[in-house]
Amino acid sequence: MKNILYSLIALFFSTTLNAQFYWTSEHVVLNEGMEEEYEKFEEFWGVAKEKAIADGIQAGWSIWKVDPSSNDDNPWADYIIVNIYQSKEQMDANVDWMQIIQDAHKGKTKRSVIRKYIKESTENKYRASSRSYTMQSISNLSEEGLDPEATIKATYIGMEALNDDYVEFEKQFFREQHKGNKYWWDLSEIIDRSDNAYKPITHSIFEINKDNSNSGGTEQSFTNEMMYKYGMASREMHGWLQLTFVMGK
Repeated sequence: MKNILYSLIALFFSTTLNAQFYWTSEHVVLNEGMEEEYEKFEEFWGVAKEKAIADGIQAGWSIWKVDPSSNDDNPWADYIIVNIYQSKEQMDANVDWMQIIQDAHKGKTKRSVIRKYIKESTENKYRASSRSYTMQSISNLSEEGLDPEATIKATYIGMEALNDDYVEFEKQFFREQHKGNKYWWDLSEIIDRSDNAYKPITHSIFEINKDNSNSGGTEQSFTNEMMYKYGMASREMHGWLQLTFVMGK
């Protein structure tokens, strides 16, 4: 798993740095007691996702588990599924997932197991609910040094732009403040969402902190103080999820 994780993060960084990639996040609430079975179900899907990535259908896929202490002990999901695409055309393409599943598992998985998981997919056995967001990355940064043997934790933040200056504050000021403190930071605009998704948020931030990050402790210039003041006034945070990497391709 660690080698897969390292490859996933490296792919994420190398293919998306300074690129306007597209991605989706699906926020899943499980039926009670389904955690172990659900992760096995996603491992089954992971085989199909691996083939889809090899065939150029998408660029990446990962599953992240939500820490129950997230959002002041009030998380809105148990897991987040992330799908990455190199272009909008790749994301919008019609895909026959049933055929990909059959081809990916051929010779690897018993037909009875394939039928079982396909049936459970259509019956939505594991999920009590889910909501999804489609996003376009508009600014990101990455830094080297991520330990592939470490447990990788990320933070997902829902943001609302309060004025037209918000994105530029994130790109021109906050992004620069994160240098040296993050392995990965991304600002994305929400361009679509499911009907049941949370409406106020307009953007998302996805970040991986460095363990020794230090966001304060030094004297700020007057310019930085003003940038911080008006930058904070340009946005409202609507919640956050602390995530732990589970699996990915």
